[in-house]
Amino acid sequence: MLTLAAAHVINDTSDPFYTTLQAGAYEKVKPKGKPCDAANQDGCIGGHLNNAATIAMAVSVVIVGVVVIGLSVYYLWRVRKNKY
Repeated sequence: MLTLAAAHVINDTSDPFYTTLQAGAYEKVKPKGKPCDAANQDGCIGGHLNNAATIAMAVSVVIVGVVVIGLSVYYLWRVRKNKY
């Protein structure tokens, strides 16, 4: 694969796409506002989930937890049953 990529680079006579970009072309697709991350919190609005999202997240976590615990108990029950 690397050989094919190298052969394509050597034999390709066209310029890369970024050499044909017009000045200011990025401005059309540039994200607006400021970033919100651990390093720069200038663009952070609130960062909290609303009540419906919190309830949905809690229900999801509880259901997944119950399923995992239920499957673990079933597995242990089957192992113990087959042991004797």
